[in-house]
Formats: sequence, C-alpha cells, structure tokens
Amino acid sequence: MSSGRVLTLAAFLCFTGGMNTEQTQVLEKVRKLLALGRSPSEAEAAAALDKATLLLAKHGLSMAEVQEAEAVQETTLLEKKRLRSWESALVFILCRATFTEALHYRSESVGRILIIGREVNIVTARELFVYLHKLILILGRSYSQEIAHVDSFRQGIVHRIGERLAARAADPAGEQTEAPLSDPVAGPDYAAETRALVVQIDAATKIENRDYIRQTYGATKTRKTGRRVEADSYYRGKAVGDTINLDKQLAGG
Repeated sequence: MSSGRVLTLAAFLCFTGGMNTEQTQVLEKVRKLLALGRSPSEAEAAAALDKATLLLAKHGLSMAEVQEAEAVQETTLLEKKRLRSWESALVFILCRATFTEALHYRSESVGRILIIGREVNIVTARELFVYLHKLILILGRSYSQEIAHVDSFRQGIVHRIGERLAARAADPAGEQTEAPLSDPVAGPDYAAETRALVVQIDAATKIENRDYIRQTYGATKTRKTGRRVEADSYYRGKAVGDTINLDKQLAGG
C-alpha cells in the first residue's frame, strides 16, 4: 500500500472511529446518559447508567470506545508575526493535505500559527511542516544570496510539493507507480472508494474545524498573500520540489 493511502485511511479511521453512523449515534446517546449519571438525584443517575450499559451491550460497544472519541484541538505550528509568501503557501498546502485548518493569531507582542484538527491529522501536519520548512530554508540558502531569487526558488519548491500532494489525494496510488489500483485484498474499486472518502472527510473536517475556530476565536479574516516571482528561480525550485521525498512523513514516520 502506498504512503498516500496510509495518510487517507489513517485520517478516515480517526474521523469515523471505524464505526458506522448508527454506532456513532449510539455512542453520542451513551455520552449524554453518562452525563446524567452524575446527577445529584440517585434514582436519575442509576437509571441513566443502566440505560447506557444496556445500549452498549445491545450494539456490541465498550466503554473504551466511548472514551476514545477525539475532539478537535489546536496546537502551535510556528511562532512568527509575519510569514513570507512561501511559508504561507507551505502552511496552506499542508492543511489541505492533512484535513486541518490554520489560523494566524497575532497580538502586539506575539504571532503564532495555530493548526486546528483531529490529533492524528495535526501530528501529520506538524511532522510535514517541520521537515519541509527546515529543508526549504537550507535549500534556499545554498541557492542564492539574493532575497528575491531565494524566495522565488522556495515558492517553486512549495508549489511543486503542493501539486504532488494534490495528486496523491486524487489518486490513491499517488506517485508510487508500482502500487496497483486494485489488488486481491482491496478489490478493483479501492481507488474510487478512497477518492470518495477523501472528498467526504475533507468536507466534514472543514465544517468541524471551522466551527471550532468560530466558537473559540470568533470571526476571522482571510488575507491573500503573494508577490512577484523571478521566473527562472521559481522553475528551478519546482524542479527541486520533484526530488523531495514525502513518503516517511505521510506514512506517519
């Protein structure tokens, strides 16, 4: 199985908990009953806990599965008041590839890039960012001393990586040409099913991530970034972007 598939399936298992819609609804009912189980009324608490136990037994679920439900969370990706264009582009493409959202939180004294999403997706986004940000910085320094050319070169790298990540999402075999689109285990429709899952996950996680941002931080603004690039340096960067290995990070280390 290619690393592109690993990322997709890991995110899907995180999103659904490996359960169908009915089981998810049952777990939600159980959580509400457990909350009632803390009622100061002894009779009400006992009745709620009995109902919760019966629901779990009826549907073959366990308390461990109730406790495994994962909420949307946030973590700091980078502390910086102002990002360069290539850094903004890098954050954008990684969020798109890992079912996360980014928020640039700024005050007079500090600037932070926050990453929002489910834990498994945040971990993947952070690993990719740390690896790629450091690598692109190093490659840029060795390319040129002129800021305009360095930034254009880095922009080219980032944009090419973004194209590669988008291709992986569109094609579960990704760039691993030796990985078959059908096999005896997965079946002939595996690729199409995985693409459909990606679309579903992307839409659902955008809603929950943005709900979290709205509830936690209120209204936010979208700011477009961009600047003129030096064409030759940009295309040299795109060529280098083709050579960067993404497999280890996408496979979860």
